Amino acid sequence: MKHSFKSVLVMIAELSVRSGKREEFVDYIVANLEFSRSYPGNIEFDILIDEANPDKVIFYEVWESKEAQQAYMASRVQAGDLTTLLAFLKMEPKFSAYQCVAA
Repeated sequence: MKHSFKSVLVMIAELSVRSGKREEFVDYIVANLEFSRSYPGNIEFDILIDEANPDKVIFYEVWESKEAQQAYMASRVQAGDLTTLLAFLKMEPKFSAYQCVAA
């Protein structure tokens, strides 16, 4: 059977927040969420917190294209936002990119 893939890009970012920094981190990311959601090419941007491990945070992002997501990341790096975000984390985030098969 042949499948038709949607042309959207789904990005998953797994973040591990430093102990004692979660509340400050959540305040920071929620304050910046509207920018992410309104960025050209963004379809969906959700922030998820693991119930069993509240220092584990997932960014679930859906983009119209890889190019739109890359432009967004470049804008965050240029603004210094990525440096601020990384200061809250135990380690570098893990990024995974997916192509949508069915939605």
